[in-house]
Amino acid sequence: MHCQSVSLARYAGKLGGFYPTDPVQALFVDEAIESLNELMAVAPKHSDPEELLKLRKEFQAGVMTKYADFFEGLIQKNGGVGFAATPSIADLTLWGTVKSIRTGDWTGIDATFFDSYKGITATVDSIAKNEKVVAYYASKE
Repeated sequence: MHCQSVSLARYAGKLGGFYPTDPVQALFVDEAIESLNELMAVAPKHSDPEELLKLRKEFQAGVMTKYADFFEGLIQKNGGVGFAATPSIADLTLWGTVKSIRTGDWTGIDATFFDSYKGITATVDSIAKNEKVVAYYASKE
């Protein structure tokens, strides 16, 4: 048995062609995926639903916006789609995060939060249309 989600994602990404062989591109992917994990880790949690909504509103306006701006900057530096030259585990992680927010899984976070981020939206859309991703989900139907 193995543990640590990023290590497992890297391993699976290498097997599936979602992890770059170029060390600099790999650095970009690692930077993005670790930052995405940080974002998820620092999202406020609270047992009181009203307090959670308050904390999440503040989080969205502050910390979450800073992270989103950072992700958008990384994607724009890369040409406007993706964190690296080819689709990566970081793009897949971003896609999953945005998808969970858009479907309301992050209580108190606006489902349309990422819609104004062109690079994030383009990356998420490209992963949703990626032939390997589409084939995987088709195989599960």
